Amino acid sequence: MEHIFIINPSAGQGKAAKLIPQIEAVLEGTEYQYSIYTTTSAGDAERFVRETCETGKEVRFYVCGGDGSFHEAVNGTKGFPNTEIGLLPVGTGNDFVRNFGKKSDFMDILPQVEGKSMPCDVIDLNGRYVVNMANIGFDCEVVVQAGEWKKKPLIRGPVAYVMGIVAEFAKPMGKRMAFRWADGTTMTGKYLLCTLANGSFCGGGFCSSPKAALNDGLMDVGIVQMLPRRKFIGILPKYKTGTYLDTKLAAEKVLYEKVDKLELAVAEPTNISIDGEISQFTYLKAEMVKAAFRFIVPKGLEVEK
Repeated sequence: MEHIFIINPSAGQGKAAKLIPQIEAVLEGTEYQYSIYTTTSAGDAERFVRETCETGKEVRFYVCGGDGSFHEAVNGTKGFPNTEIGLLPVGTGNDFVRNFGKKSDFMDILPQVEGKSMPCDVIDLNGRYVVNMANIGFDCEVVVQAGEWKKKPLIRGPVAYVMGIVAEFAKPMGKRMAFRWADGTTMTGKYLLCTLANGSFCGGGFCSSPKAALNDGLMDVGIVQMLPRRKFIGILPKYKTGTYLDTKLAAEKVLYEKVDKLELAVAEPTNISIDGEISQFTYLKAEMVKAAFRFIVPKGLEVEK
């Protein structure tokens, strides 16, 4: 088996590239056959993974980057469900690995190589895999703002998301959305935000979908109705810790359901954050795909879900 490390040189302000000497120091001279591939542009990780899978050789991929790079690589495995793929999280949010533990649990090379893999679901969103979460409305616009803040000196990681929250509170909030459930039931209105979640975390550690599991065959849909800013600010700490669903406000203003499919439409092109990357949509068809890829869990790490 070959072990291929995919380096996104722009991830984490160059942190991914700094892993190369560590990879070589740990694996050189061992029984493990390994190689290192450095991506050249957006979409290159997906292309490389797909073309490698098409050769039919037995391989494990380790993405050295952020949630966006991992999103690309997993989409590259589409059609090759037995491929194994891991993540060394050196991006901004690093939200996918939070479903398993701390970022530091994933940063050592040998436990990754010696780790076992587990099946994980994805959300098929208009034919593209969502590995962790898709966000519309407030959460998404915070990611847009965070992207701008990351360009400024001394603004790093979760701090960029905090600054994005502050900036977004100063703008008009809410999006008109129309939902259709699998049984044909519809719902239309103006909503503060909507999450379509496979994993629990977004925005650099906000536990927006506390009941989500990566292998239950269901997506966690969270829809928050419009709230006065003071009430939203008040619930924000509990939104971060994943305890907001227990509040009286959430009982009145939050719809949280587990479903296997859903349709969503908006009247004009609207931002959506898909695994931390921004695009636009007017119509979404979301459907779960069970056990779509195998995720490598580092040796010694306990998996709770």
